[in-house]
Amino acid sequence: MIVQIYAMTSVEDAVSVAKLGADYIGIVVSYTPDLTKGIISFEIAKEIIDNIRICKKKSTVIFDIIDIDQLMKFISLMKMDILHICKETDNKTLLEIKDLISSYGIKLMYAIPVASIESVKKSLEIQDIVDLIMLDSPGLSKQIEGFVGATGRTHDWSISRQIVDSVKKPVILGGGLSPYNVQDAIKTVKPYGVDAKTSLDIPDGNGKKDIKKVEEFIRKVRALE
Repeated sequence: MIVQIYAMTSVEDAVSVAKLGADYIGIVVSYTPDLTKGIISFEIAKEIIDNIRICKKKSTVIFDIIDIDQLMKFISLMKMDILHICKETDNKTLLEIKDLISSYGIKLMYAIPVASIESVKKSLEIQDIVDLIMLDSPGLSKQIEGFVGATGRTHDWSISRQIVDSVKKPVILGGGLSPYNVQDAIKTVKPYGVDAKTSLDIPDGNGKKDIKKVEEFIRKVRALE
């Protein structure tokens, strides 16, 4: 079971989370960083990615840009393991992005807000383009307006289970997961991996993670393996 933890704002947190056993370690990058929302600069992101690689873990990166030229400029510099698209994007653009990042050996993960049967249809529609599908909760993102994720809320797991049963690509389940519900989520949805962010943040902690909660989250996941 893959464990993905967002959103690192320091090398210290990223290394700590890696040592606890997280497989994918996520960062959110912007021209306008805001640590209170877990959003960092490109310079800090590069340092974190380099340290994640040293720890032999995978880096997943969300940019607040979709413009392909800008995207490729920073991808070529950072060389993350997985590019995580969290904004609604048409299939043509997704194909362009996929073709471009493939030359760097970078995988593409696309986030789908799980709200109805339309979410199942969307997953089937994009599965031949992307490498991984991220299922998250609909609603206002606490990080970046218009993006999918960071709501701190769960969604209808029965729809997520339909998606897992319907697609051939690995599915990572997110949306309000915590040490208290992650085992129920895994048993219900049976995903390839699980993701957590909001529940593991230190309240008013300037983007820092509660390492004890991260440890407990990972422990709960591993107990089912």
